[in-house]
Amino acid sequence: MTESPKGTRKNWYDLAMHLFEVFITNEWDRDTLLSAEVLEMTGAQVFNAQEAELVGFEGIPEDPEGRARVFVACAPSHEQLIASRLETSAGVDAFRLHRL
Repeated sequence: MTESPKGTRKNWYDLAMHLFEVFITNEWDRDTLLSAEVLEMTGAQVFNAQEAELVGFEGIPEDPEGRARVFVACAPSHEQLIASRLETSAGVDAFRLHRL
C-alpha cells in the first residue's frame, strides 16, 4: 500500500500506469530492450501481448499494420526515462504511449 497525495491509502493496482506499445525490429532482444538497471530503478515490466492480457491489460487491439510488438508498463513518473531509452534502442522501430 502507498500513500496518495491526499493521505488515503491505495493499493498498487489502483495507481495510474503508463503502457508503452513498442514496435520491435528483428534485432530486438527482451534482455536488452531496457537495461537491468533501468528495470530495477523504475520497476518497469516488459510483456508480450499474451502476458499483457494475463496481467490485466485486456482488449489490446491488434496492430492494423501487423507489426511485431511488446509492451512496457511503468509508473507515470518514469515516462521520460523509459521513452528516452526506447528512442535509443536498436531493437525499437517505433512506440506509442498509452496513459492509463
